[in-house]
Amino acid sequence: MGGLIVRAALPYLDRLKDKFHGFVSLCTPHLGYMYKTSKLFSTGMWLMNKWKKSTSISQLRMADANRLEDCYLYRLSQCEGLNWFKHMILVSSYQD
Repeated sequence: MGGLIVRAALPYLDRLKDKFHGFVSLCTPHLGYMYKTSKLFSTGMWLMNKWKKSTSISQLRMADANRLEDCYLYRLSQCEGLNWFKHMILVSSYQD
């Protein structure tokens, strides 16, 4: 989740954007949890959300709004920030 926190903070750093060079993101769920490859993991995410009422889990599941365009991760993808970097490295797996 650290990579998502950094992305959310980038618009507040626009006065420093000329100093940005490279962005590295390791196993950050930039697209949320969209691909349900494991019933066990899906059930665990659902149970954690019901038990804790976690806003971040709802956002990762893209269940924080009725329309996809209103979900937090979708709105975050529209924000300035990542385009300020000259080089980007995103390392992840299908399950991330």
